[in-house]
Amino acid sequence: MQGKTRLGQDYEVNFENGVKVLNSQNANYSFGSLHQIMLKGIFEVLKKISPKNVLMLGLGAGSALSILANKCSQPYKVTVVEIDQDLIDIAGQHFGLHQYQNIQIIQGDVVEKIKELPAQAFDFIIDDIFWDNQMPAFCLSQDYLQDACGLLTEGGVYMRNTMNLQPEEEEAFENKLRGIFANFYHLKHNEHNNKIYFCSR
Repeated sequence: MQGKTRLGQDYEVNFENGVKVLNSQNANYSFGSLHQIMLKGIFEVLKKISPKNVLMLGLGAGSALSILANKCSQPYKVTVVEIDQDLIDIAGQHFGLHQYQNIQIIQGDVVEKIKELPAQAFDFIIDDIFWDNQMPAFCLSQDYLQDACGLLTEGGVYMRNTMNLQPEEEEAFENKLRGIFANFYHLKHNEHNNKIYFCSR
């Protein structure tokens, strides 16, 4: 099944190696290579904290939800912000979104919605917003990163998956992280060349 969402995102629901996946035109959105990247990042965070309130920026088809359900043994709640209602519908129709009882989905523009969320309310933020294989420019902006930081509890972790950043973009992004977060580090997924950043207040 393939098509275009009303916001203009090309998508395809297909099977790869016996696993149902959601792809955009040039990238995997859920349950393919992205699932392995998310698994690496979430496992890294879970070694350090046991989150109770998780914020997901960008839904895809729910790869991160699946990983949390399998890896978190303690009770937790998830708030999801996703701009594209069609992707929410696809996640429900094809990827079992409704099996997760501990989530709240907010449909809307993340730049606006994160300003409405309570300060210091989340101990784990998973930011995986992409348009196809590109990070939207606002994800690299000072204001957006400051807003995300303001939602973190003390000791919480903001995790940002990145790909296809040019060296100058990566340097500018890291300089902004230094000015906003108390500390950060990154891991690289050697197979897919994604960099996953882990930032704390």
